[in-house]
Order: sequence, then C-alpha cells, then structure tokens
Amino acid sequence: MRAVSAEARPSLVINAAVMATVSTVLPGFLIGAMSVQVSAEMGVSEGVYGWGLGSFFGAAMVGSIMLGRLAQRIGPLNQMTLALGVSIAVQLALAASARSFLAVIGFLVLAGLANAANQTSVNLALAQAQLPRLGLAVSIKQSGLPTATLLAGFAVPSLALTVGWRWAYVAGAAFALMSLVLVRAAVGSSVFRTPARVAEPESSSRDLFLGAVVGAFLAFSAGSLVAWGVGSGVDAGLGPGTAGLFLSVGAATGITMRVVSGWLSDTMRVKPFRAGGITALIGSIGMAGLALRSPATHVAAMLLSFGCGWIWPVFTNYGIVRANPRAAGSATGITQMGVYVGVFVGPLVTGWLIEHSGYPAMWLAVAASSVAGAVVSIRVADRF
Repeated sequence: MRAVSAEARPSLVINAAVMATVSTVLPGFLIGAMSVQVSAEMGVSEGVYGWGLGSFFGAAMVGSIMLGRLAQRIGPLNQMTLALGVSIAVQLALAASARSFLAVIGFLVLAGLANAANQTSVNLALAQAQLPRLGLAVSIKQSGLPTATLLAGFAVPSLALTVGWRWAYVAGAAFALMSLVLVRAAVGSSVFRTPARVAEPESSSRDLFLGAVVGAFLAFSAGSLVAWGVGSGVDAGLGPGTAGLFLSVGAATGITMRVVSGWLSDTMRVKPFRAGGITALIGSIGMAGLALRSPATHVAAMLLSFGCGWIWPVFTNYGIVRANPRAAGSATGITQMGVYVGVFVGPLVTGWLIEHSGYPAMWLAVAASSVAGAVVSIRVADRF
C-alpha cells in the first residue's frame, strides 16, 4: 500500500483520532458528571439514575461487535462520519427535547451506539494510516477517554451551574462538529475511503474473546475509580472540593502515563498484554490501599491507582491493532465489548457493595478484579 497524505501528516491523523474519541464518549461522561442537576430536574432516585448511567455503555456493549464488522465493510471514514453525525444530532435533540428521564435514557442508548461505531472505526483508521509510531498513536488516542472525564468535570461549574446542564450537551455537539471537520481533513484520502482487504481478524475468535475478558475485569476496576473516587475521598475525611481535585489530578496522571507508555511500547521487547498485566497488578495495590480510611492514604492510593491501574488500555489496544492490522475494526469490536461489559456492570455491583458493606469491601473487590484481569492478560500475552 503506497504512502498517502495520512502518512505524511501523522500528527493530523492522531489529533483527529483523539478529538473523535472524546466527542462520542463525552455524552456518557457528561450524564455522570451532571447527576445532581439532571436527577433533580427529572425527579429520579439514585438507583434509577444508576441504570440511566449504564444505558450508554450497555448500548455500546451490545453494538460493539456488529459495528466493528460494519467498519470493515464501509471503511473507517464513512463510519466515523456517520458516528459523529449521530452524536451531534443526539446531543442537540437531548438538550432540546428530553423532558423525562426515559427520554434521556433513549438518547443515551443512541449515543452509546454511536460511540461503539466510532471507537472501532478510529482503531481501523489508525491501523491503516501507516503511522511511524503506532504504539504512541494508540496511546494518545486512548488518552481521549480520561480527557473526556476532565471535560465532563469542567462542564459542571462552567455550564451546568450557570446556564443549565442542557447547554453542556450543546457544547458537546459543537465539539463533535469540530471533530468531524478535522476527521474529514485528516482521513479523507483513498486509503480511508476503502474498506480493509481482509475483514476477518488474524487472531482467533478464542484469543479475541480472552482479550475481551481482560478488558471486562480491568474496566470494572478502572471505571470504579471514576465512579466512586470523590465519594470515597469524602468518606475518608477529605472535603468535597479536595476529593474532586485529586480525582482530576489522578486523571491527569493517568493521561500522562498513557502517553509515556505508548512512547515506550513501540520499542520495548515485552509483549503488550504482559506489560498491561504488570501495570494493572501494580495499580491493584493502590486500589487495595483505598480500603484504608484516611485522607493521606486515599490521596496516595488514588495517584497509584490512576498512574498504573489506568494505562492498560494502551497496551491491550496496541497489541490487538498490531496483531490485526487489516481487521482492527472487527478485532477491537470484540475486545471493546469486554470493556463495555466492565464499565456497565461496575457501577451497579460496586454501588451495591458500598450500600451493604461500605467502601473498604468495595475497594478490595475492585482490587481483586484488577488482579484477575492482570493474570489473564499475562497468560494470553504470547497470543498478541
């Protein structure tokens, strides 16, 4: 395959991938960040609202495999354009017309499907772009998810508490529109208009489903850090503002470590899944440390948990894309399904544990999930 504009401008391709990643996952994080404002207007309990939070990732879970295969058939540019267009329309419709929580859930389901479609097509685009540093590119793209967490948190004081929570979705739609323009400029070459020649992954279905199992266990633990980091900090004795600050600091630490890990992954001799498993094991120590109820311990454990327990997606996604360069859409559609399972189930299970057994038991369960995912990741490392 001859080099084209995408190869000549790798920074443009990577920037487009990051913006597209942030754009379609942002609706799911926004509904979590603005839970106080939305639940107050809609008059729903925390239990009901928790299921609403899960609707976004539940829809992504259901559609991931099918939409990964679709990206192989219609090409990444077409699918990214479609996904971003749907995300724009859904966010504007939610802001303008959602008058019940059931309507909010309906819009979030559509947004979750758009996210699943976009993530698989972005992975396929990166695999086809002939980038000189694929590992670094994947790591920067994976940093889009914690970046969306930061943006969702910023939307609360800047929009939800000033002009209203609906304007956060208007801003999200505007951001997605800018991403769409950049995507068209970055991946508008013939390479990205054409479906991959081989639609079936090179890795076996068994190996890919084992990769999904890794994602499910590790996403269960990583998602719990975002869901309960602030509440746990307050319970440990921190003020709400301080707890929120250290959640942001933890997310920033995770972003930094993801980029550093991606920089190293292109030249390291360790298999990507093995590296991901080792870092997840180290992160599990921090998660277990969160079971200790003191402000100082909470801060230190949060930084360790985010710094090591949040960087595994860089290694696992790099391993999958590298092993399946011509079918990255189909392959990551399977493995991403596991991630969505973990993110969907995590808040439900951990919320129940907090209610019945408290934060210490919850964090120990989260640490155990991280250990389980790390062990499986290390055992399957030679297959990717």
